[in-house]
Amino acid sequence: MRKTLVRTGAAVAIAAGILGMSGGIASADEISAPVVVPSHPTGADYVNAWNQSGALAGAGAAGLVSSAWAGAIPSIIQGAAGSLG
Repeated sequence: MRKTLVRTGAAVAIAAGILGMSGGIASADEISAPVVVPSHPTGADYVNAWNQSGALAGAGAAGLVSSAWAGAIPSIIQGAAGSLG
C-alpha cells in the first residue's frame, strides 16, 4: 500500500512539474491576437498564422491550468481547516 502511494505521489509531482514548466514556456513569447493574414498570402503566411494560432491556444490552456491550480490550493486549505475545527 505504501509503495503504491509513494509511486502515485511521485507521478503527481512529476505531472505538476511538467505543467508548471510548460506554462512558463507557453507564456514566454509575445504573440498578439487576432492573427492577421495579409491580403495576398503565400503558403508561408498561412503556416505562420497556423503556428501563431496554436501558440495562442497553448498559452490559453496553460493559463487556465495555472489559474485552476492557484485557486485549488486555497480551496483545499479552507476545506481542511473547516473539517478540523
